[in-house]
Amino acid sequence: MALALLLSLTTLAAAQSDTASDAAVRRTIEQHYFAAHASGSGEPLRGVFVEDGRMFWAADGQLRSRTSTDYIKGFTGKPAADESQRQRRILAVDVTGDVAVAKAELDYPEVRLVDYFILVRSGSDWKIVSKAFQRFPKR
Repeated sequence: MALALLLSLTTLAAAQSDTASDAAVRRTIEQHYFAAHASGSGEPLRGVFVEDGRMFWAADGQLRSRTSTDYIKGFTGKPAADESQRQRRILAVDVTGDVAVAKAELDYPEVRLVDYFILVRSGSDWKIVSKAFQRFPKR
């Protein structure tokens, strides 16, 4: 009986830890990645995307990539004209210890994007080390 109780408490503690980590990953994406897209400023991404991280996508059947630093520099500093029509949401998060994978959707008037992030915990913060995305033009 005591062993069963101990195992139940251990399982509950692990589930609560995973829930806390899941929420922290979601906050990182919402407060930094989504905020950068909403504001048009790359500043919220500095320190969240690792400098030597990369993002990947396919274009014309070819693998493309760019550094996180170049990605952040590409923000205009102004919100998009259609910002009020844009929606963003996190579709899934999977945390295993100090690593996580997250899937997000950016639904814009002209395009829908699906992002996949790989994150690693550094101290109490989650860092985005890689991102891959797929574009789905609407027109």
